[in-house]
Amino acid sequence: MATLFHPMKAAAIAGVLTLSMGGVISLAGAQTTSNPDRGSGAVGDMELGRQVYEQHCSACHGIGGDGNGPATVWLFPKPRNFNSGLFKVQSTPAGSLPADEDLFQTITRGMPGSSMPGFSYLSEAQRHAVVRYVKWLTFDTDSNGKRVNKFDLARAAGEIKPPVSVPPEPGATVEALVKGQELFTKLACNACHGETGAGDGPSAPTLKDTWGLPLPPRDFTIGSFRGGSTGRDLYLRIHNGMAGTPMLSYGDDIMKPEDRWALVLYIQSLRRKDAEVNEILQPADANLHARRVHKLVTSPTDVAWEKFESVRVPLNPLWPEPYPVPAVAVTALHDGRRLAILLQWRDGIANGAPVRVQDFQDAVALQFSINGTTPFLGMGDAGNPVNIWMWKSGWQQDVAGERRDVNTAYPSMHVDKYFETQALFRTAEAAGNLQASQRITSPVEDANARGFGSFKTQPPKGQNVGGLGVWRDGHWSVVVVRDLKSKDPDDVKFQAGKSVPVAFAVWNGEQRDRNGRKVVSHWHYLVLDP
Repeated sequence: MATLFHPMKAAAIAGVLTLSMGGVISLAGAQTTSNPDRGSGAVGDMELGRQVYEQHCSACHGIGGDGNGPATVWLFPKPRNFNSGLFKVQSTPAGSLPADEDLFQTITRGMPGSSMPGFSYLSEAQRHAVVRYVKWLTFDTDSNGKRVNKFDLARAAGEIKPPVSVPPEPGATVEALVKGQELFTKLACNACHGETGAGDGPSAPTLKDTWGLPLPPRDFTIGSFRGGSTGRDLYLRIHNGMAGTPMLSYGDDIMKPEDRWALVLYIQSLRRKDAEVNEILQPADANLHARRVHKLVTSPTDVAWEKFESVRVPLNPLWPEPYPVPAVAVTALHDGRRLAILLQWRDGIANGAPVRVQDFQDAVALQFSINGTTPFLGMGDAGNPVNIWMWKSGWQQDVAGERRDVNTAYPSMHVDKYFETQALFRTAEAAGNLQASQRITSPVEDANARGFGSFKTQPPKGQNVGGLGVWRDGHWSVVVVRDLKSKDPDDVKFQAGKSVPVAFAVWNGEQRDRNGRKVVSHWHYLVLDP
């Protein structure tokens, strides 16, 4: 639900952003609510939901659910305003509130293609509790200015609707595809989504959501379907629309079920094959096992890696990109003394040191929870610190003796001679700033964070993570290596049989990724096999 890791060009975000608890809405109303859904033990469920929400959700959706948390400056589209009662993905008819299962599934699997990750690493009890809390954040104000829960109002008025019945999915036939294409034009789907479904219709630049924010239409050819990509998912999106967006509802008063299925089949036919492959992802809660080996493999090009199975970790963009990196393949090994993790992802163009202001570098980062919890994804929090290992292609060039600077970017430029006392001209390096050092010994930065704006590089003597990255045939292969044991209190500790929460982030320099503009995973668990 939020940004992950630190800026690539700035050492830290100016000003620490804190999550003020002063704006929390009193739970007193929840204890006396008439909502029968909560049943006995509702107060405990709501308190658990509040705790989960404040730790994992409030940074994006706001402490009061207004969709304006401190992380929103890094996110697009903007997080949902829960107060409105408008939810994009639901199985219930347009104009009605979503079912509990709709909210539960959204929390569990996230919203593919957006900054909303899946939260399958939370327990079912935690996810169900946060569903109840999110429902409680949805309210209207009556004529007396009193807060009234929308779900309670709908229940009292008998307006809670059952899920839409979805008929069996038919097979794709030429007749169905022709019919679907006709409907695509007749219903003016092409006005927003374009003639080829690429999201480039004439109305696309003008589309906005209910709150007046720009909201580009989905690119059917390669874009991720936020509510799922199965036929049933698309059938429900067409039938119910997407509340709060320009996507209208085409219910039974407009379309017959067989016509709706024809349109679904046609939309699926517009999908590029590589996009379909990207949707076949590893289970969201898959563990990452570090296999025990006699001889550790530390070169990213060593064929020995092929003997071991990798886990394909899905990645979510925090900012819209034309071709976001969909996943990173992770393989881990250890020999009882050191840990090596291979990270591989698709990147058509290698981008090195960002010397010019218009350049940005490729990078990948691993974020480990130090105390074994799964804290807020955006760099942890004050009580739950994280240890970050960040490999940078620019630093890789430095280590390989291929350092790029202004004189290499502009070889014919005229410069005054630098005096031997570099401190006069390279003040950051003189102050010990690792970002400005000309003596990089490892392409991997070892750092820590305790929430937004708290990113801090470990001192040179604490830089104990090694690594190597190789770009070949449109793919990066990066290995990071560290001893299992470390005396540094700010380093994550590893031991066989014990799981360690880890999350991933990838920056694509060609698409100008930097800072919060990147793709991220949710928390996974790294387990060292005995």
